[in-house]
Amino acid sequence: MKIVRFLGGLGNQMFQYAFYKALEKQFATVKADIREFKAYKLHNGFELENVFDIRLKRASALEVNLLDHRNRQWKYRKLRRLLFLKGEYYEEAKLFSYNASLFDDPTSKIYWGYWQHHLYVERVADQLRKDFTFPDLKPSKNLELLNELKQSPQSVAIHVRRGDYLKDPYLGGLVDRQYFEKAILTIKERLENTMFYIFSDDMPWCKENLPLNDNEAKFIDWNKGMESYRDMQLMSNCKHAIISNSSFSWWAAWLNTNPDRLIVVPKVWYRLPEESDFRQMHPSSWVPL
Repeated sequence: MKIVRFLGGLGNQMFQYAFYKALEKQFATVKADIREFKAYKLHNGFELENVFDIRLKRASALEVNLLDHRNRQWKYRKLRRLLFLKGEYYEEAKLFSYNASLFDDPTSKIYWGYWQHHLYVERVADQLRKDFTFPDLKPSKNLELLNELKQSPQSVAIHVRRGDYLKDPYLGGLVDRQYFEKAILTIKERLENTMFYIFSDDMPWCKENLPLNDNEAKFIDWNKGMESYRDMQLMSNCKHAIISNSSFSWWAAWLNTNPDRLIVVPKVWYRLPEESDFRQMHPSSWVPL
Protein backbone atom coordinates (compact mmCIF):
# COMPACT_ATOMS: atom_id res chain seq x y z
CA MET A 1 0.00 0.00 0.00
CA LYS A 2 1.05 3.56 -0.75
CA ILE A 3 -0.28 6.53 1.21
CA VAL A 4 0.23 10.14 0.08
CA ARG A 5 -0.08 12.80 2.76
CA PHE A 6 -1.83 15.98 1.59
CA LEU A 7 -1.10 19.44 2.99
CA GLY A 8 -0.91 23.09 1.96
CA GLY A 9 -3.06 25.24 -0.30
CA LEU A 10 -4.88 24.28 -3.49
CA GLY A 11 -1.81 24.47 -5.73
CA ASN A 12 0.17 22.20 -3.41
CA GLN A 13 -2.76 19.79 -3.20
CA MET A 14 -2.82 19.60 -7.00
CA PHE A 15 0.87 18.65 -7.10
CA GLN A 16 0.27 16.01 -4.44
CA TYR A 17 -2.71 14.71 -6.41
CA ALA A 18 -0.49 14.43 -9.51
CA PHE A 19 1.98 12.37 -7.48
CA TYR A 20 -0.91 10.30 -6.06
CA LYS A 21 -2.21 9.55 -9.57
CA ALA A 22 1.29 8.75 -10.84
CA LEU A 23 1.70 6.20 -8.04
CA GLU A 24 -1.77 4.83 -8.71
CA LYS A 25 -0.78 4.19 -12.31
CA GLN A 26 2.08 2.02 -11.07
CA PHE A 27 0.79 0.31 -7.92
CA ALA A 28 -2.40 -1.52 -6.97
CA THR A 29 -3.34 0.31 -3.78
CA VAL A 30 -2.77 4.04 -3.29
CA LYS A 31 -4.62 6.11 -0.70
CA ALA A 32 -4.64 9.65 0.63
CA ASP A 33 -4.09 10.91 4.15
CA ILE A 34 -5.74 14.31 4.71
CA ARG A 35 -5.77 14.28 8.50
CA GLU A 36 -3.33 17.20 8.76
CA PHE A 37 -6.10 19.52 7.59
CA LYS A 38 -7.93 19.08 10.89
CA ALA A 39 -5.41 21.45 12.45
CA TYR A 40 -4.46 23.38 9.30
CA LYS A 41 -5.86 26.92 9.46
CA LEU A 42 -4.18 28.51 6.43
CA HIS A 43 -5.75 29.08 3.01
CA ASN A 44 -9.09 27.30 2.59
CA GLY A 45 -8.29 23.89 4.05
CA PHE A 46 -8.64 20.80 1.89
CA GLU A 47 -10.13 22.23 -1.32
CA LEU A 48 -9.26 19.63 -3.92
CA GLU A 49 -12.51 17.66 -3.84
CA ASN A 50 -14.64 20.79 -3.46
CA VAL A 51 -13.17 22.54 -6.49
CA PHE A 52 -12.86 19.55 -8.83
CA ASP A 53 -15.14 16.59 -9.42
CA ILE A 54 -12.69 14.05 -8.01
CA ARG A 55 -12.66 11.75 -4.99
CA LEU A 56 -9.63 10.31 -3.25
CA LYS A 57 -9.37 6.91 -1.66
CA ARG A 58 -8.92 7.79 2.00
CA ALA A 59 -6.51 5.96 4.25
CA SER A 60 -7.88 5.03 7.65
CA ALA A 61 -6.14 6.01 10.88
CA LEU A 62 -5.23 2.34 11.36
CA GLU A 63 -3.60 2.10 7.94
CA VAL A 64 -1.62 5.29 8.52
CA ASN A 65 -0.40 4.22 11.94
CA LEU A 66 0.58 0.77 10.70
CA LEU A 67 2.71 2.15 7.88
CA ASP A 68 4.23 5.03 9.81
CA HIS A 69 7.09 3.28 11.59
CA ARG A 70 7.66 6.42 13.67
CA ASN A 71 4.57 5.42 15.65
CA ARG A 72 6.14 3.21 18.30
CA GLN A 73 3.00 2.32 20.23
CA TRP A 74 3.10 -1.31 21.28
CA LYS A 75 -0.12 -2.31 19.50
CA TYR A 76 1.12 -1.04 16.14
CA ARG A 77 4.54 -2.65 16.54
CA LYS A 78 2.81 -5.92 17.38
CA LEU A 79 0.47 -5.68 14.38
CA ARG A 80 3.39 -4.97 12.04
CA ARG A 81 5.08 -8.16 13.22
CA LEU A 82 1.90 -10.22 12.92
CA LEU A 83 1.17 -8.89 9.43
CA PHE A 84 4.80 -9.09 8.28
CA LEU A 85 4.42 -5.42 7.49
CA LYS A 86 7.43 -3.21 7.24
CA GLY A 87 6.08 0.27 6.82
CA GLU A 88 8.15 3.31 6.08
CA TYR A 89 7.73 7.07 6.25
CA TYR A 90 9.34 8.72 3.21
CA GLU A 91 9.93 12.46 3.23
CA GLU A 92 10.77 14.18 -0.05
CA ALA A 93 14.56 14.31 0.02
CA LYS A 94 15.08 17.42 -2.10
CA LEU A 95 12.39 19.98 -2.84
CA PHE A 96 11.62 20.83 -6.48
CA SER A 97 13.40 17.73 -7.76
CA TYR A 98 12.28 14.52 -9.46
CA ASN A 99 12.95 11.00 -8.24
CA ALA A 100 11.99 8.35 -10.80
CA SER A 101 13.13 5.51 -8.50
CA LEU A 102 10.02 6.02 -6.34
CA PHE A 103 8.01 4.31 -9.06
CA ASP A 104 10.24 1.23 -8.95
CA ASP A 105 9.86 0.66 -5.21
CA PRO A 106 6.99 -1.77 -4.42
CA THR A 107 7.28 -1.52 -0.62
CA SER A 108 4.55 0.04 1.50
CA LYS A 109 5.19 3.68 2.32
CA ILE A 110 3.72 6.94 3.52
CA TYR A 111 4.93 9.86 1.42
CA TRP A 112 5.35 13.38 2.75
CA GLY A 113 6.26 16.11 0.30
CA TYR A 114 5.15 18.68 -2.25
CA TRP A 115 6.35 16.89 -5.42
CA GLN A 116 6.60 20.16 -7.34
CA HIS A 117 8.19 19.05 -10.58
CA HIS A 118 6.68 18.88 -14.04
CA LEU A 119 7.93 15.31 -14.63
CA TYR A 120 5.62 13.98 -11.89
CA VAL A 121 2.83 15.88 -13.59
CA GLU A 122 3.69 14.69 -17.10
CA ARG A 123 3.43 11.02 -16.06
CA VAL A 124 -0.34 11.50 -15.80
CA ALA A 125 -0.87 14.71 -17.79
CA ASP A 126 -3.87 13.52 -19.82
CA GLN A 127 -5.64 12.29 -16.69
CA LEU A 128 -4.94 15.54 -14.84
CA ARG A 129 -6.36 17.69 -17.62
CA LYS A 130 -9.58 15.71 -17.31
CA ASP A 131 -9.65 15.75 -13.51
CA PHE A 132 -8.76 19.43 -13.12
CA THR A 133 -11.90 20.68 -14.81
CA PHE A 134 -13.41 23.71 -13.09
CA PRO A 135 -17.12 24.01 -12.34
CA ASP A 136 -19.10 25.96 -14.92
CA LEU A 137 -19.59 29.63 -14.23
CA LYS A 138 -23.04 31.05 -13.66
CA PRO A 139 -23.91 34.52 -15.03
CA SER A 140 -21.50 36.82 -13.18
CA LYS A 141 -18.49 39.10 -13.59
CA ASN A 142 -16.39 35.95 -13.85
CA LEU A 143 -18.43 34.63 -16.78
CA GLU A 144 -18.26 37.98 -18.54
CA LEU A 145 -14.50 38.04 -18.06
CA LEU A 146 -14.13 34.43 -19.22
CA ASN A 147 -15.93 35.27 -22.46
CA GLU A 148 -13.69 38.31 -22.88
CA LEU A 149 -10.55 36.22 -22.38
CA LYS A 150 -11.66 33.68 -24.97
CA GLN A 151 -12.15 36.44 -27.53
CA SER A 152 -9.00 38.39 -26.68
CA PRO A 153 -6.18 37.62 -29.15
CA GLN A 154 -3.30 38.25 -26.69
CA SER A 155 -4.57 38.16 -23.11
CA VAL A 156 -1.80 37.88 -20.50
CA ALA A 157 -2.42 36.82 -16.91
CA ILE A 158 -0.14 38.31 -14.24
CA HIS A 159 -0.19 36.67 -10.84
CA VAL A 160 1.35 38.66 -7.99
CA ARG A 161 1.63 36.68 -4.77
CA ARG A 162 2.43 38.79 -1.73
CA GLY A 163 0.23 38.45 1.40
CA ASP A 164 1.59 35.55 3.43
CA TYR A 165 4.83 35.58 1.40
CA LEU A 166 5.95 38.92 2.81
CA LYS A 167 7.08 37.36 6.10
CA ASP A 168 8.06 33.97 4.71
CA PRO A 169 11.85 33.46 4.99
CA TYR A 170 11.92 30.98 2.10
CA LEU A 171 9.43 32.44 -0.38
CA GLY A 172 9.26 36.16 0.35
CA GLY A 173 11.13 38.85 -1.56
CA LEU A 174 12.21 36.63 -4.45
CA VAL A 175 9.70 37.96 -6.99
CA ASP A 176 9.93 41.74 -6.89
CA ARG A 177 9.11 44.79 -8.98
CA GLN A 178 12.19 44.25 -11.15
CA TYR A 179 11.02 40.75 -12.09
CA PHE A 180 7.60 41.97 -13.21
CA GLU A 181 9.14 44.87 -15.15
CA LYS A 182 11.42 42.45 -17.04
CA ALA A 183 8.59 39.96 -17.56
CA ILE A 184 6.20 42.58 -18.95
CA LEU A 185 8.92 43.90 -21.24
CA THR A 186 9.62 40.36 -22.47
CA ILE A 187 5.95 39.82 -23.27
CA LYS A 188 5.70 43.14 -25.11
CA GLU A 189 8.83 42.42 -27.14
CA ARG A 190 7.42 39.10 -28.34
CA LEU A 191 3.71 39.86 -28.65
CA GLU A 192 1.61 42.65 -30.07
CA ASN A 193 -1.74 44.06 -28.92
CA THR A 194 -1.48 42.59 -25.44
CA MET A 195 -3.97 43.12 -22.64
CA PHE A 196 -2.82 42.30 -19.11
CA TYR A 197 -5.13 40.82 -16.47
CA ILE A 198 -3.75 41.15 -12.95
CA PHE A 199 -4.64 38.68 -10.19
CA SER A 200 -3.23 39.35 -6.73
CA ASP A 201 -3.74 39.41 -2.98
CA ASP A 202 -2.21 42.91 -2.94
CA MET A 203 -3.88 45.06 -5.59
CA PRO A 204 -2.66 48.43 -4.18
CA TRP A 205 0.94 47.25 -4.69
CA CYS A 206 0.15 46.10 -8.23
CA LYS A 207 -1.48 49.39 -9.22
CA GLU A 208 1.46 51.34 -7.84
CA ASN A 209 4.33 49.19 -9.10
CA LEU A 210 3.43 47.39 -12.33
CA PRO A 211 4.54 49.43 -15.39
CA LEU A 212 1.15 49.31 -17.11
CA ASN A 213 -1.27 52.04 -18.07
CA ASP A 214 -5.04 51.96 -17.73
CA ASN A 215 -5.53 51.05 -21.38
CA GLU A 216 -3.57 47.80 -21.14
CA ALA A 217 -4.39 46.47 -17.67
CA LYS A 218 -7.42 45.11 -15.85
CA PHE A 219 -7.37 44.23 -12.15
CA ILE A 220 -9.37 41.17 -11.07
CA ASP A 221 -10.04 41.62 -7.35
CA TRP A 222 -13.41 40.06 -6.55
CA ASN A 223 -12.72 36.34 -6.03
CA LYS A 224 -12.27 35.87 -2.28
CA GLY A 225 -12.36 33.08 0.30
CA MET A 226 -13.77 29.81 -0.99
CA GLU A 227 -14.17 31.38 -4.45
CA SER A 228 -10.45 32.17 -4.73
CA TYR A 229 -9.92 29.20 -7.04
CA ARG A 230 -11.85 31.10 -9.72
CA ASP A 231 -8.72 33.20 -10.22
CA MET A 232 -6.86 30.05 -11.28
CA GLN A 233 -9.68 29.19 -13.64
CA LEU A 234 -9.62 32.63 -15.25
CA MET A 235 -5.82 32.77 -15.46
CA SER A 236 -5.76 29.39 -17.19
CA ASN A 237 -8.01 30.86 -19.90
CA CYS A 238 -5.61 33.70 -20.73
CA LYS A 239 -3.45 33.14 -23.79
CA HIS A 240 -0.18 33.81 -21.92
CA ALA A 241 1.02 34.29 -18.35
CA ILE A 242 3.55 35.88 -16.03
CA ILE A 243 3.55 33.88 -12.81
CA SER A 244 4.97 34.26 -9.32
CA ASN A 245 6.83 31.61 -7.31
CA SER A 246 3.45 30.15 -6.43
CA SER A 247 2.05 26.69 -7.10
CA PHE A 248 -1.35 28.37 -7.57
CA SER A 249 -0.20 30.29 -10.65
CA TRP A 250 2.02 27.39 -11.78
CA TRP A 251 -1.12 25.32 -12.27
CA ALA A 252 -2.96 28.17 -13.96
CA ALA A 253 -0.11 28.29 -16.48
CA TRP A 254 0.06 24.51 -16.91
CA LEU A 255 -3.69 24.25 -17.50
CA ASN A 256 -3.44 26.87 -20.25
CA THR A 257 -4.23 25.06 -23.51
CA ASN A 258 -3.08 27.74 -25.95
CA PRO A 259 -0.53 25.96 -28.20
CA ASP A 260 1.39 29.23 -28.65
CA ARG A 261 1.37 30.25 -24.99
CA LEU A 262 4.25 32.27 -23.60
CA ILE A 263 4.80 31.57 -19.89
CA VAL A 264 7.29 33.66 -17.91
CA VAL A 265 8.48 32.24 -14.57
CA PRO A 266 10.90 33.39 -11.83
CA LYS A 267 14.40 31.91 -12.04
CA VAL A 268 14.50 31.45 -8.27
CA TRP A 269 11.44 29.77 -6.79
CA TYR A 270 12.49 29.19 -3.20
CA ARG A 271 15.27 30.43 -0.92
CA LEU A 272 17.24 27.24 -0.28
CA PRO A 273 20.61 26.95 1.46
CA GLU A 274 22.03 24.90 -1.39
CA GLU A 275 22.06 25.78 -5.06
CA SER A 276 19.09 24.45 -7.02
CA ASP A 277 18.22 24.55 -10.70
CA PHE A 278 14.57 25.55 -10.54
CA ARG A 279 14.30 25.50 -14.33
CA GLN A 280 13.93 21.75 -14.10
CA MET A 281 10.65 21.99 -12.19
CA HIS A 282 8.94 23.75 -15.14
CA PRO A 283 8.19 22.60 -18.68
CA SER A 284 11.16 23.49 -20.88
CA SER A 285 9.12 25.90 -23.01
CA TRP A 286 8.58 28.29 -20.10
CA VAL A 287 10.84 31.35 -19.96
CA PRO A 288 12.77 31.90 -16.69
CA LEU A 289 13.68 35.46 -15.68
